Amino acid sequence: MNLKPLYSILETNMGRQNWMTTDALWAQSPFQVMWAAILIQNASSNNGDAAAHALLAATDNDPAKIRACTPEKLAEIIKPAGLYRTKAKYIMAAAKWSGSHNDNVAEIEKLDRETLQAELLGVKGLGNETADDIMLYGFHKPLFIADTYARRHFTWAGVDVPKTYRAFQTLAEEDAGLTWDEYQELHALIDEFGKKVKNQEQWDASFMSGFKLTTEGDA
Repeated sequence: MNLKPLYSILETNMGRQNWMTTDALWAQSPFQVMWAAILIQNASSNNGDAAAHALLAATDNDPAKIRACTPEKLAEIIKPAGLYRTKAKYIMAAAKWSGSHNDNVAEIEKLDRETLQAELLGVKGLGNETADDIMLYGFHKPLFIADTYARRHFTWAGVDVPKTYRAFQTLAEEDAGLTWDEYQELHALIDEFGKKVKNQEQWDASFMSGFKLTTEGDA
């Protein structure tokens, strides 16, 4: 599915979102991306940011310092994120996974997509979307984030969206024609659009009205 036309219409009308080049705390390092992807689960952006700031202040986002924390201390640090005891376990598991690679970002980035994806999905608390967010924004793997915003967007654009996350991702990525930078920017554009356009009526009144995506079989 050629995603260039979708990318073009969104970027033309909304401008680049530049999630990775802003001062957003979560985007400053691969490890910060990883912790933030866990902290934001079922949390507001304000609460997730508060927890991220607290974690940075307490540990410098150093995986080794996180591993040195007791579960109770780590949970207390990230308390603003909610579900803090559970999320502390997830962050600890992610820090231990990082330790298996000597906390070496370059070593992790050398892993091929399938290997890295399998390893991240083996970390407690990391599901498909969270693992892919970490891969895309943390470790520079070009891929499509098949989240709820994307599912809704593609449905309104006339796509018969597969039910499962991976099937949807595979459909979207086939002949997508996007670079890593464009993939991460497309995800940002779709999500920011989806936060404002929440139903068919709003879609029909937006600049996306009449836009259709086609699969190869539909072309």
